[in-house]
Amino acid sequence: MPDFKITGRRLFYPLVLHIIISLYLYLKEKTKSKRYSNLIKETNQQLITGICIIIFAALHIVNYSLGSVSDNADIFRTLSHIIVDNLLIVSIALHLRVSIPRLMISFGFLEGKNDYANAKSKINMFILVLLIIIFMAEAIFYIGGIL
Repeated sequence: MPDFKITGRRLFYPLVLHIIISLYLYLKEKTKSKRYSNLIKETNQQLITGICIIIFAALHIVNYSLGSVSDNADIFRTLSHIIVDNLLIVSIALHLRVSIPRLMISFGFLEGKNDYANAKSKINMFILVLLIIIFMAEAIFYIGGIL
């Protein structure tokens, strides 16, 4: 089993760098809000979901530091794990549904007139299917723990 303290430390610095760069770009794009209102709506969604990811990831770490679900947890701890984990997963999915198409534009993969809209709809569908699979797996895990 991997040491999550080491993994967490290695992921922390790139995450902080990502947050700093993203906040800089958010403030820079804010000045263009009148010309690109749709872009700013997506950027606001990225900012809000990014903040939610930080909050729910911290709550996730606190939840698991208090005890894992497999430790014969009471119903309130299990419910807390379910709620926090699902909100974290949804926040990440909503963040990625905007971030991935914009990343593809930045790297030059989407250059045609309708490429962005097509990629965005395909990515949205992929993330939706992935969410359904994750929620089903989580439901099976928790129901299996009850039985």
